[in-house]
Amino acid sequence: MSGLLKIRKIITGPLMTNTIILSSEGECVVIDAGGEQGKIIEDMEMNKLHPKAIIATHGHFDHVLGVGQLQEKYGIPLMIHEKDIDMMNQSPSHLEMFGIREKFHPPSIVETLKGNRKLRIGNHDVEIVETPGHTQGSLSVIGNGFILTGDTLFKLSVGRTDIGGNQEQLVSSIKYLISFPESTKIYPGHGETSDLRFEILNNVYCRNVMDRNSLT
Repeated sequence: MSGLLKIRKIITGPLMTNTIILSSEGECVVIDAGGEQGKIIEDMEMNKLHPKAIIATHGHFDHVLGVGQLQEKYGIPLMIHEKDIDMMNQSPSHLEMFGIREKFHPPSIVETLKGNRKLRIGNHDVEIVETPGHTQGSLSVIGNGFILTGDTLFKLSVGRTDIGGNQEQLVSSIKYLISFPESTKIYPGHGETSDLRFEILNNVYCRNVMDRNSLT
């Protein structure tokens, strides 16, 4: 295998979403296009990258706000779990609920996911896996030594479950994620990068899942 799989984080949109660009050999995938698509386009063009897809780790508006405009430019599909399609389509009402005056442009090309699947980026494979709990269709993206956890697992926290989520599912997903090697880096949908060793030692929710199979 030649070349590195590069990971770049761009903070986008009204809720400061971590948009991640995974790239290898001039090809890339955009994860969680949270808005401010000009930033994303500028990064890809500056690094001479050809995007092949957009992945939404879940359907909340702050993770899909820039999708429509990226599709207008590149004609690439949005990959999202089938259980979060309805959540994504509720973005206009959720934007209004949060008092955000931005318009949601619905995606024109949607590839619905169910179960786990592999995706090739350049010379590298990543795996898109189901990690429900924050929403019914939450996903994580797993590569060699890293996991993009979306809003399932954060540094020192976990995702909320009161907007389309489920606590029992989230417990199962956290248990699954922290079963990876402790050196695994995590890139959450918001906030700072971390690693599983730090979370196992310091994240009270991870401790509770490990000790009593519960978030509390």
